[in-house]
Amino acid sequence: MHVELREISLKLRLPVITGRGTITQRYGLLVHISDGGVTGWGEAMPLPGWPGADLSATQRALEAWAADPDPGGLPSERFAHGAVELALLDLEARRTGKTQAEVLADDQPVADSVELNALVNDAHAAAAAEDIGFRTVKLKVGASDLDEDLASVAAVRSVIGADTRLRLDANGAWTAGEAAEALARLEQFEIEYVEEPVAGIESLAQVAPQSPIPVAVDDSLGSADAQIPESIAVVVVKPMALGGPRTAYAAAHRWIEQGRKVVVTNFFDSAIGQHAALSVAAALPGPPQVHGAITTNLFTRDLADPSRIAYGRCPLPARGPDLLV
Repeated sequence: MHVELREISLKLRLPVITGRGTITQRYGLLVHISDGGVTGWGEAMPLPGWPGADLSATQRALEAWAADPDPGGLPSERFAHGAVELALLDLEARRTGKTQAEVLADDQPVADSVELNALVNDAHAAAAAEDIGFRTVKLKVGASDLDEDLASVAAVRSVIGADTRLRLDANGAWTAGEAAEALARLEQFEIEYVEEPVAGIESLAQVAPQSPIPVAVDDSLGSADAQIPESIAVVVVKPMALGGPRTAYAAAHRWIEQGRKVVVTNFFDSAIGQHAALSVAAALPGPPQVHGAITTNLFTRDLADPSRIAYGRCPLPARGPDLLV
């Protein structure tokens, strides 16, 4: 087994404004594992400002593992673990001629396509998303004052109408008091759920029981072993931030068995990481869910061709992405 690491830098086409700051560039490491003429790709791109994200720690962990690679002993640092786990999954899928989803599901039935939400930043983008077939849109809140957020949400709801689902993501920007006020005032807009109105599972557990809108945990998960209070109805799973696609799939499977809604999405990943998220979503059991696994045309230049979306759905490709750069 041969392992190569390569530094990567990807520029976003448009800045993404979140409650944790504005994202304009993604930095990380590409992991290339080859064995017997077959190659698998993975990536690690911890996001500064997010819990547990430290690119230097990720790089040290990957370099140590690459010096003496052991498929049975992956790095403990979760972003490094995720990168290696994905590269090994991709390697196995290519070697066996299966999709990543089929390998994850261990030959159980998998979806041939996944319905997705559109990530929008204003009413104009929401209308455009609905026009091309999306039936669920997601809007970031928390980066402005509450009145501005309310105006933005109202404008989006106005253009998409009552039949399109609306999700919000505050990225933990509010205090408990601010969240209580915001959630009470947002209820009128028929919100499907709000991700991370406050930061931290303990804080979410305090806010969720009084919230008129279902509360979702996302960045505060920290690990796939996190114990989630019953009051938190929705779990948003980012495979490349949770330790990799196998780790995320096992955790998501467990949370579904507990009766929770699980939504799989990406971590502003390249096409490689986004394909892994799509594969996890396609492999999950239970009723079909609207996921957020793909963010189209995210970068000015991606590592691979992004998955194609039509009418709000993304077909599952027959193999993992092939590297362009």
